[in-house]
Amino acid sequence: MSERIPTPAAGSPASPFTEHPVSLALRKANERADLATFAQDLAAQLPGSWTVVAQEHAAYAGQSPLTGQLWDDGHVQWALEQFVLSRYAVLTTDTGCELVVVDRPRRTREFLVAALQPSGNDVADRVKAPDGIVVDADPARAASAVTHRLLPRYEQAVRAARVEQVAVAVAASERVLAEWDAISDSLCDTDHWPLDERYDLRQQQRDAEMWALFAPFLDYGPALVAHAEEMLPFLDPQDRAEGRWQYRLRVLREALEGGARVQADFEFVTGALLPGHPRAGAALAKSVVERNAEGWHYSLTWMESSGVLVEMAQAERGRPVRSPQSAQVQAARARSPHTVGQSVTTTAVSATTVPPGLLAHDRVRRSR
Repeated sequence: MSERIPTPAAGSPASPFTEHPVSLALRKANERADLATFAQDLAAQLPGSWTVVAQEHAAYAGQSPLTGQLWDDGHVQWALEQFVLSRYAVLTTDTGCELVVVDRPRRTREFLVAALQPSGNDVADRVKAPDGIVVDADPARAASAVTHRLLPRYEQAVRAARVEQVAVAVAASERVLAEWDAISDSLCDTDHWPLDERYDLRQQQRDAEMWALFAPFLDYGPALVAHAEEMLPFLDPQDRAEGRWQYRLRVLREALEGGARVQADFEFVTGALLPGHPRAGAALAKSVVERNAEGWHYSLTWMESSGVLVEMAQAERGRPVRSPQSAQVQAARARSPHTVGQSVTTTAVSATTVPPGLLAHDRVRRSR
């Protein structure tokens, strides 16, 4: 809201305490722009649906949690480490992406916008950080800068971190299944019948560990599969055929859908439990065991096939991805008289290398 500048009445002497219009304008130019209002206006002009939570703190300790979540190796990290920034706002989209807005030190009409590390992910430090940017206090100009400069880098970095998490989860599932295979025979007789209740208890442990590895992908796995399906037509046809990528992506989607149904049934049952009821704890424990057992097939299927996401990410980084625009350019060049007699050659890059710990796509896992 603009503030009216008082002026002396006509014919009356100017008061010595009346602030000169020029000095008042300079003072207002040096005032900090309102961060909470700016964040709300910025969120309203960004693509998608965003919520804004503004915070204030008086001491450096108040911004320590923010510094730990920051996904930046440049100017924003320096600002948070060197200055007490008494206010900030976190913008969260419906897809889970989070941005933070802070004051730019020593600049009253500028802000810093940076990304926060994706929740539930501890491998973000292995991926190049999508460094933040400086924006003007004008929300429209800032939204354009964030949309075209920061968000594409952020989405790419989040996807890379999720793919890295896939590789970590698959390697962990290999260890779980190897331990199960190593001891399952010792808990059975010569006809492969369980000897006692130890078999069921150990099987429950296996199911629980596999579900814990699989459950996070119920949230962000669909986006990974959707991106892989979108990129599939632009990757090398020979790699697609050799890796059976299309088939394995379909298997992954079915595993996610099955796992989501199991989780929904579990939440329906647990939602009906009465808090404080004497048998509520036992009923909850039983529901967890049943959920893990019913989800075993889907968690195993996901772990055995999700290596395709890593393979496709490697292929996407290893060669220029053919986009519709580049295909149109190539078609135009083919029709051009300047390219008559010239041949276009492409070099295929092998994408058969898989990080240690990833399962082969056609491996069959014994699951008694």
